[in-house]
Amino acid sequence: MIMNKKILYIRNYPTVVNPNMYNLQEVGLGKSLVKLGNSCDIIYYSTKYKFRKETVFEYQGNKLNIIWVKGFRLHYFGIYPKLLKKKFLSKYDFVITTEYSQIMTYLLSFICANKLILYHGPYEEGRREKYLIKLYDFFFLKRIINNLYRVFAKSKLAEEYLIKKGFKDVKTLGVGLDVTKFTPNQISNEAKDLKSKLDIIGDKKKLLYIGKLEDRRNIKFLIYLFKEIVDKDNDIRLIVVGNGEQNEVNNYFDYANKLGIREQIIYFKSVQQTNLSILYKAADLFILPTKYEIFGMVILESMYFGLPVVTSYNGGAVTVIKNGSNGIIVNNFDYKLWVEKILYYIKNRYLLNDMSYKAKELIHKEFIWDYIAENFSSSIL
Repeated sequence: MIMNKKILYIRNYPTVVNPNMYNLQEVGLGKSLVKLGNSCDIIYYSTKYKFRKETVFEYQGNKLNIIWVKGFRLHYFGIYPKLLKKKFLSKYDFVITTEYSQIMTYLLSFICANKLILYHGPYEEGRREKYLIKLYDFFFLKRIINNLYRVFAKSKLAEEYLIKKGFKDVKTLGVGLDVTKFTPNQISNEAKDLKSKLDIIGDKKKLLYIGKLEDRRNIKFLIYLFKEIVDKDNDIRLIVVGNGEQNEVNNYFDYANKLGIREQIIYFKSVQQTNLSILYKAADLFILPTKYEIFGMVILESMYFGLPVVTSYNGGAVTVIKNGSNGIIVNNFDYKLWVEKILYYIKNRYLLNDMSYKAKELIHKEFIWDYIAENFSSSIL
């Protein structure tokens, strides 16, 4: 168990995050590390602040701080010059870096070798990144491997990916949930709106999708899939929560209109994290036909509330789902197979309830951040 250590956790990918809208992995793990007796600073990319620190959690005198740092974005690389100073990094006992293939990981391997911990998620390379990563590996990979203190993967697929790259002693840590994010604000206008629209649906079966509306998440497939489901059972509704590029979102709903199912889709552009539990508890199945998912926090969230998941083959799915027992993994995008699976389980309440119990039991036991943090701590002693 780590005790009285100062930990720096750097989210390298250069995107601006909103802690109020997402169950952020860094914050979840950071809180649990603080509860174990450590202090923890999290670095997030900012386009607004040069360097701004705010305390977001405190436990028995130890603090979790978010530090917003202005960085440079180069393609998908995030670079934070302010962090690349020995004086700054020397304050920390351990430095956690996300993704081996980020320039920051390579630069940190020079400055804080032997206290640098990799916590990696991706398990394949996109077409645009493939050749760039080949160059990166040629020049940087060997030094990174030699200078890391410990290597963790977020999923079994990520572990296999790192081992193929030459990393040694890789351990799948998984990711967890910060369950304190799920206390709904019952009197908020948003919560009232959610409940009002659910009341309109009434006793009809409900499929739920939460996430960005984009091609990677296979939204067009989701809409066509729902059309095929409605053709067989018109008493099923689809709840969609998420946003994306406006022209893409418009195209998706234009497509739903053409298929004649727009009225059966209940759409929320965004929902505060605290109120998502209202939807998870109301739905019958969570549908995630994503083409690629590093982990998919929505998988954990759904299963935590006992909402069974039907999803594609992806990092999170193969790490937490025992196919046919606590969820369903469909290995291809044959919509007929998806329709068959969804209708079979949604019409067999006994099987659905059994799957719900097993899903909830697993997440509560093994994928809460406190469990992950203890596993992390014992692994780096």
